[in-house]
Amino acid sequence: MNVPAGSACSRQVLAVIAVVTLVRALVSLQGELTSVESYSWMYAQYPSLGYYDHPGMVGWWGRLSSVLFGSSALGFRALPLAGSAGMIWMVFLATRRLYSECAARLAALLVAFVPLFFIFSWYTTPDAPCLFFWSATVWALAHALSGDAPRWWYAAGLFLGLALDSKYPAVFLGLGVFGFLLFSPEQRFWLKRREPWIGVVLAVLAFSPTFVWNARNEWQSFAYQGVSRFKESGFQPAQVWRFVSSQLYLLTPAVAVGAWGAGITALVRWRRIDWKDRFLSALGAPLLIFFAAVMFVRPVRGHWAASGYVTAVMLSAAFVVKGGRWTRRLYWGSIALLAVGTLILPVFLAFTPRDQRKGWAFLGEEVKRRNPDFIVCNEYHLASQMGYVLRTRDSWDLTPIGKPSKSFPNWWDEKRHLGKNAVIVYDSRHFPGEMDRIKECFGRIDRAELVLVPRLQVGPFGDDERYWILNAWNYKGPRLLYPRAPESGD
Repeated sequence: MNVPAGSACSRQVLAVIAVVTLVRALVSLQGELTSVESYSWMYAQYPSLGYYDHPGMVGWWGRLSSVLFGSSALGFRALPLAGSAGMIWMVFLATRRLYSECAARLAALLVAFVPLFFIFSWYTTPDAPCLFFWSATVWALAHALSGDAPRWWYAAGLFLGLALDSKYPAVFLGLGVFGFLLFSPEQRFWLKRREPWIGVVLAVLAFSPTFVWNARNEWQSFAYQGVSRFKESGFQPAQVWRFVSSQLYLLTPAVAVGAWGAGITALVRWRRIDWKDRFLSALGAPLLIFFAAVMFVRPVRGHWAASGYVTAVMLSAAFVVKGGRWTRRLYWGSIALLAVGTLILPVFLAFTPRDQRKGWAFLGEEVKRRNPDFIVCNEYHLASQMGYVLRTRDSWDLTPIGKPSKSFPNWWDEKRHLGKNAVIVYDSRHFPGEMDRIKECFGRIDRAELVLVPRLQVGPFGDDERYWILNAWNYKGPRLLYPRAPESGD
């Protein structure tokens, strides 16, 4: 479908992109990095082809963004902000190429305002680059499969490899394309053409940094994501409700039901529907089904399936445009409410007391005034936050006392810290856990002091958080080293 780039729908989507990007920038100016983002900041301080729990892309983005724009919350998010704008635009272009301008505009507005995408496409976490490159892959494939130049397969292969460098669930994108071609009679001829296979080669080449890092590091990342995460097993009925409720919250009930309904309907009616519907279903539904099944084995975070929802939402937008009036009203009503909430967000933060928006900085100042040589925290997110707000690489989880987790053991150098003094930071839920091990690792431990950290409070909701801080002198190292813990994470 050839539509001028300057059409009314195009201008409307570009205006939405500008507004949403401005809102995100204003929010970044007023708040702090999330705990997961601060862990990505630690990645950026240790440039590498890969990391223990994720491929390297988020570290590369974070490093480049910091170098170009600084380490403020806005500077560190600058590249993801640009990527989130690009994601919205590519969803619009891909949906327009496959269906119509009306469907494309609806799909673009959904990925602009739905909480799942509004949050995770611009925070500096692995989801941000994965969502960007996933959308870029779908955009390139929409052109390749719709009769445009076969070289679009090369772009699709490159983007797929970069998506894999961002987050491992992108493998479902590649498998989905192959399954779609294999089981679609009118598109199966591509399996005999060289262009898709050249695209596969380009994807492998783009993904090679992650493979090389794993080969040099005992396959740590592959083992962690493929095996260790499932050691956190055990089914509890509450896991089902937590997963379902998170999808309803992050997508809104209307969009969640629509995305699942469109994806499953397309799979069930595979032989009787248009190839475009099969294409989007094959790229999104398998990932959604996979995590729905995983929730019966271990807890599943609500955003883990975010990439799969990109194509599921595109498909649901096409269904809604062709569907009944009330379905369209429900979708547009949801978008209107989300848009109002988006515009209110920076205004709400502007009237929120600064100390409630800068709690991590407050805790960091309490640590800094004790003048430590290095910092030890009871949990890796907390260690990352202290590292970010104090701009120091010498902030650690419990690796210094022999209880390693995540990427910190790969960065730790015990000899460099022997004889030095530390500040220990503990959240109140876990204090005084591991205190005996801490005492064994230092010559002297001072009495712990309680620090109240301000947090966002809305009416009766929200409260200050409690942390314990203590000085530890003359680091001696641990007597025992425990295996790396397979902690839950993002």
